[in-house]
Amino acid sequence: MKVSMKPEVCFEVSFECGNKVGGIYTILRSKTKEMKKRYGNNYYAIGFFNPRTYINDFSPEDAPEEIKRIFLKLEKKGIKCMFGRWISGNDVNLILVDSNQFRKEHVNEIKKKLWEDYRIDSLRAGFDYDEPVAWSTAVGMLIEEFMKLKRFKNKNTVAHFHEWLSGPGLLYLRKRRVPVALVFTTHATRIGRAKSSYGENLMEEVMEGLKKGKYFNDEQAKKYGLEAQHGVEMNSAKYADVFTTVSDVVKDEAKYILKREPEIVVPNALNFSKFYSSRTLTILHEKNRNKINEFLEAYFSPYYPIDVKNNIVIFISGRYEFLNKGIDLFILALKLLNERLVKRKCKKTVFVFLLIPSGIKEPKENVLQSMIQYQKMKDLVEERFSEVVDDVVSKTLSGEVINFRRILGKEFFLRVRIISHFFSKFRGKNAPLCAYELNYDEGSDKILTFLKENGLVNKPEDKVKVIFYPTYLSPSDGLLGMEYQDFVIGASMGVFPSRYEPWGYTPFETAALRTLSVTTDLSGFGRFIQKNAKKDEKTAIKVLHLMKNSIEDVVKELADIMEECVYLGIEERMRAKLETRRSVEMLDWRIQVVNYFKAHELALENMRKRLKHE
Repeated sequence: MKVSMKPEVCFEVSFECGNKVGGIYTILRSKTKEMKKRYGNNYYAIGFFNPRTYINDFSPEDAPEEIKRIFLKLEKKGIKCMFGRWISGNDVNLILVDSNQFRKEHVNEIKKKLWEDYRIDSLRAGFDYDEPVAWSTAVGMLIEEFMKLKRFKNKNTVAHFHEWLSGPGLLYLRKRRVPVALVFTTHATRIGRAKSSYGENLMEEVMEGLKKGKYFNDEQAKKYGLEAQHGVEMNSAKYADVFTTVSDVVKDEAKYILKREPEIVVPNALNFSKFYSSRTLTILHEKNRNKINEFLEAYFSPYYPIDVKNNIVIFISGRYEFLNKGIDLFILALKLLNERLVKRKCKKTVFVFLLIPSGIKEPKENVLQSMIQYQKMKDLVEERFSEVVDDVVSKTLSGEVINFRRILGKEFFLRVRIISHFFSKFRGKNAPLCAYELNYDEGSDKILTFLKENGLVNKPEDKVKVIFYPTYLSPSDGLLGMEYQDFVIGASMGVFPSRYEPWGYTPFETAALRTLSVTTDLSGFGRFIQKNAKKDEKTAIKVLHLMKNSIEDVVKELADIMEECVYLGIEERMRAKLETRRSVEMLDWRIQVVNYFKAHELALENMRKRLKHE
C-alpha cells in the first residue's frame, strides 16, 4: 500500500509573519488565502514577537488546551508564545514567539551547539545575529512539542523556513530527527546582498564561477563580517529536505554561494482578487493624478510657470541603496532625457519623484508655506466663483457683456494680490530639489550631489524636473499626503533599474496597478518576464539589459524607454497600461502557489527517505 505524500499540516516560519519588516512580509501575507484553502486550520504562521507593533496585526485568542500546555512548558525555559489570528493575513493561525528571556539565558549555549554541530563561527557576531538565532531555535523547540501531540503524530507535516533568520530552527529539528519535512527558502543570500551593496558585480561573478565549476570561497564572508549568518544560511540550505528560491536569479546565486542548487523555484506573486478592476483603476488614475498635479503646481509655480495638464510623472522607489537600486543609472538617464527634450523643444514636462526614504526632520519651510498659500488661493477662487455662478449665468442669458473684475469685486483681487505677493520672493530662483529638511548635511547626500553634478537642478528651462522625497508616502507625511499605492496609480511610469533584485516587488506591484514599469534582467521579476514572454513578443513591461552591457549602453536604453513614454499618444498609453497589467496576471497566487505545494510534497518524500537511512 502506497503511503500518502499529501501534506496535511504546515508550519510557515519567518521573522516577518505578523511582523512587518520588509518584502517577505508581503509575500507571506498575500499568499495566506491560498495556504488556508489547502491546509485549513492546520496552517500555522509562526513569527517574531515585536512588543511595539504586534497589536497592529495580531488578534489574540485562547489557544486549545493542548497547545496551552506546550506554551506553559516552554515558558519555564524563558520562551513566551502568543496564539491568535493574523489580521491582514486572512485570519490564519498566528503564533508569535517572544524569545527575549530565552536569548539572555541561553544564546551562548545555542551558539556553542551550532559550532559543535555545524562549525558555524559566531565569535564576531552581535545582537543582530543573537536575536534571530535564539528566536528560531525557540521556534524549533515549539514545533518539536507540537509533533508530540496525538493529533499531529501521524500527520504529514511540513515546516517551511524563510531566510537565514529562521535557519537555526530548521537545524534544530534536523539534528533531533523530528519527523517533519523541512523546506528552506532563501529570498536573497546574505553574501549576495553584501557584495551588491559594495558595488561588486555579483551576477558576473556568479556566472563566471558556475561556468568554471567554482564556488564562493567561504573565507570571504569574513570580509563582510557575515561568517555566522552565511554559515547558518549555507547549512540550512544543505540540510533542508527541499531547498527553494524565489527566482532564477537567486537560483544561480544560491548554487554559487550556498553550494546547493535549489530543487524548486517558488516565484513571488500577489493576490489579484484584492486589486482594483481595470475600470476602477481608470477612475482612480484621474483622481490621484489630479492630487499629484496640485502638489506639483504648489511646489513649482512660486518659482516659474508650469503646465501640469500636459505632463508625465515618473518615479523610482525603494531603499536608499545608491548602486544596488540603480539610482545612479536613473539620474544619468534623466540627464540624457532632459537634454533630448530641451533640444527638441518638447511641449511636455517630465516630473520625477525619487521616493527614497532617508533621515528627515520635517518638510522644508518654503515648500510647506507654498503648499499653504496655494491651498488658500485655490479655496479663495473656488469659493468666490461658486458665489458668482448665478450672476454670470443671468447676465449671459440677458446678453450683457460680462465684466469679471466687477463681478468678482475689489476684495477678491486684494486678497489674490496679498497671496501673490508671498510667491513673488521665489521668482527667478530654481525650485528646491528636496522637499524635506534632512537630519544630516544636504551637501553629503549622494542623490542630491549626483543630481547637481548632472545638471538636474530644476531650472525653468529644464524639461525634466526632479523632487527628492526622502520619506515614506502616507496621508500624514505633511506634503503629498497620499498612500504609496495611490501615488503609483496616479503616475505614468515607475523605473527600477536595480543591479541586484532577487525578485522585485516594486516593479511587479507597479505593473499590477496598471502603471508602466521598468525592471532589469538582473532582477528575478525581470528574468521571469523575459522567460515567460512569447517568442518575439514585445512586452509593455520594459526589461533593461544590465547583464552584459556597459553603463553608457544601459543609460541610453533607459533614456530611450522614458522618452518613448513621453511621446506616447492617449490610445497607445491606454493599450500599454492594459498590456502591462495582463503581463503580470500569471503571477497570481492562485496560479503560483502550486510551486509551494510541490516543494512540500517533495520534502515529505525526501524526509521519509532521510529518516529511514539516518
